[in-house]
Amino acid sequence: MTSSPNLDQLSPDQLRALAAQLLSQVDTMGKKINRDQTVIEKLTFEIAQLKRLKFAKRSEQMSPEQASLLDDLIDTDIAAIEAELQALQTVPAATEKKQKPKRTALPPEFTRTLIHHEPDNTHCPCGCALKRIGEDISEKLDYTPGVFTVERHVRGKWVCDDCETLIQAPVPAQIIDKGIPTAGLLAHVMIAKFADHLPLYRQESIFGRAGLAIPRSTLAQ
Repeated sequence: MTSSPNLDQLSPDQLRALAAQLLSQVDTMGKKINRDQTVIEKLTFEIAQLKRLKFAKRSEQMSPEQASLLDDLIDTDIAAIEAELQALQTVPAATEKKQKPKRTALPPEFTRTLIHHEPDNTHCPCGCALKRIGEDISEKLDYTPGVFTVERHVRGKWVCDDCETLIQAPVPAQIIDKGIPTAGLLAHVMIAKFADHLPLYRQESIFGRAGLAIPRSTLAQ
């Protein structure tokens, strides 16, 4: 599934085309829902008839001729459903992207240490001076016994106005890719568990008293 387009960046013609596409998709989905609802109602009726045939009193049970007719209808419906399933299997279904859980922001009251990462050379290979146009900011959670702190890494973006070359300091090496714990926090958790034999649920309580209760499931990972 493709990501949703930025509507602010689309031209009027593109917006009209997008609207037409969405209306077509809604119409197709509406027809499919109506068709599926019809099949569901028909199968519900047939199931009710089968229950009557099996569980009703003798005076209310259907005759053999009625049961045979119902069997023929059920066989026809099953064949139609199997054909529809077979047709759907031939067309690869679009798989939705698994939504990643949103990471909770680190508490603002934690002390933050700014760490700037800038290029060693702010001149473009073409000889022009680079201009800073922005920055990427990432935060890493650090811990010393009883105190949480945050390392705020700031990576400036530098661009050349002439050749449009963009230069940015590389991301520092991390123990866990895209993770927020620093090496100090990871070392503390491992030493507490394997050297001091402190269970993760107790570490969770200790971290909670320091201001951030890291779930034991996260500690285990």
